[in-house]
Amino acid sequence: MTRLVRACAAMALGACLTASMSAASYADECRNFGAVGSGLNESIATLMAKQGAINVAEARGYTVQGEAHLVSCKAEGIFGTECTARTHACKRPS
Repeated sequence: MTRLVRACAAMALGACLTASMSAASYADECRNFGAVGSGLNESIATLMAKQGAINVAEARGYTVQGEAHLVSCKAEGIFGTECTARTHACKRPS
């Protein structure tokens, strides 16, 4: 009975170590992506910037974590308003 308990404990410890090591390796493959969006008003420019940041990350093989966040908007763009957005993404496991 004691050997069975030790074997189970050893297997559980091994599983925990493997999970923590794999999580750490994927954490190293995370980065931030940004994009700029222009539009006739701030609402359109915000949408374009946020979706652009998501599209850039996904096109490079990353999975977006959470939502894209608006960084800033200014009324100096080509179409009237220009906004910048960023998103955090991690590499997809293979």
